Amino acid sequence: MSGMPVIGHACVIDRPGYNERYLKKYGRQRWSLCKTAFSVSVERAAKFARGQGYKLKVFVERGDKKTDRHVKQYYDDLRKDGTPFDQKTSDKYTPLKAAELADTLYEFRTKAKTSPMVQMADLYLWPICMGGYNSKNRPYIRLKADKKLIDCTLEPKQIQALGIKYSCWELVAASTAQNS
Repeated sequence: MSGMPVIGHACVIDRPGYNERYLKKYGRQRWSLCKTAFSVSVERAAKFARGQGYKLKVFVERGDKKTDRHVKQYYDDLRKDGTPFDQKTSDKYTPLKAAELADTLYEFRTKAKTSPMVQMADLYLWPICMGGYNSKNRPYIRLKADKKLIDCTLEPKQIQALGIKYSCWELVAASTAQNS
């Protein structure tokens, strides 16, 4: 993995934390976790691509037809309307405008699990997720040491708006503090 021209990026949402934060407020009307994770990940990757002067092709692992339609709709909505988040609470992340996303998001395709690209993404995603729960996770540490995570390529002040997003992490932080 260290020899591949790849930088790991993700939006990792703690499901119990998400339910704790949004279940009482929105009930069954709350978004699917995948809509939030997709929107955050793609928007941040688009910001990074724009900063490098690039367009962004988005490839996702193929699922069932219904899920693929939903994910494609998330992509189309980003290009048309911008990010779906509350402007007041997301302003600190300096989200791209719809026109900027439409200009940057170049292509969307699904890929089969057998695709080497999808397999590489899986190899990156697990350590990124685990790193949020346990920063001493060996694969996570290795990706950091090899500077294969987006956060390792950014200035510290850029991480909040461009880096790996760990969302709804309050229960994890509380549990970690309690066990320390």
